[in-house]
Amino acid sequence: METKVSIVVPVYNAENYIAKCIDSILDSTLKEIEVILINDGSKDSSGKIIDEYVKKDSRIKVIHQKNSGPAVTRNKGIKIAKGNYVGFVDSDDTIEKNMFYELYNLANKKEVEVAMCGYNEINTRDNSKFIVTTNLENNKVYNKDEIKDNIIKTFTKSKNYGFFSLCNKIYLREWILDKNILMDEKRFHGEDWLFNINVFLNLNSFICTDKILYNYIHVNNESLMVKYRENQFDLFLDGRLKVLELIPNELIDYENFNRNFVIEFSSYILNTYKNVKDNKKRRELLKNVINNNEVLKASKEASGLPIHFKTTTFFIRNNMKWLALPTYKFMSMLIN
Repeated sequence: METKVSIVVPVYNAENYIAKCIDSILDSTLKEIEVILINDGSKDSSGKIIDEYVKKDSRIKVIHQKNSGPAVTRNKGIKIAKGNYVGFVDSDDTIEKNMFYELYNLANKKEVEVAMCGYNEINTRDNSKFIVTTNLENNKVYNKDEIKDNIIKTFTKSKNYGFFSLCNKIYLREWILDKNILMDEKRFHGEDWLFNINVFLNLNSFICTDKILYNYIHVNNESLMVKYRENQFDLFLDGRLKVLELIPNELIDYENFNRNFVIEFSSYILNTYKNVKDNKKRRELLKNVINNNEVLKASKEASGLPIHFKTTTFFIRNNMKWLALPTYKFMSMLIN
């Protein structure tokens, strides 16, 4: 049987929701699928759970590996996939049963390299739902020039209309491999975003449906105080520089691009105050941020910022950095 779509699911400590995720995939209207479950060194019972699924359905392939991160895991899935197209599902999410049927038939009929749908963002804390769709014409095939004019600039906006996500798309697998477009395995932040930038910069054809077919589940309440990584600012900065390197200057929406960077480096500063207790080390980390030229540039050019960041950026751009950091410190004390 021809495999029409290979679905790659990275699994890491997902014992509470992986079964629901897999069940939603196996319930797909499109039956000619391959489900690649890659256990990325889980410390809980996720590995045992997915091993049980292999016994139930021959379309499932399970791989166990030491913890390597989402980029390595997804790249492995792309390389071993057998399907004409490849898609991705996160282990805490679910799909509508007709998702891959709709996307595959649309992509195959129109002979495009990427097909995309809308998705739900669901917060489990209060069961609220937010629908993310595009501003593109439904079921229209976009050529290379139209992709440049209508989509590329969106990657530097805060409202991305689903272009950043891996999971609401299918990609022509041979095209991905021929172009050697893979995830940056050195990155643990924004690897999906940069992957899609490279995809859309190289695309010849693309189609989008306005149907809402993917369910992105926020298992925990989102906030500024996310998991702390000491090198997170370097990753934010690298992502910004990559965008400046990859996307032509005239296609960058600098207003949104700079605002996003201010929010990113500000969240890092707040997290550093919360998580680094050694005063000397914390001072060195924050000095690295506050004296960075890109931080100064974004602080000068950003607009539409949340009120609490307007004050700190005012201090930064007016060479009053000695006031900016105490303000961030005070803000960090107000955030749980």
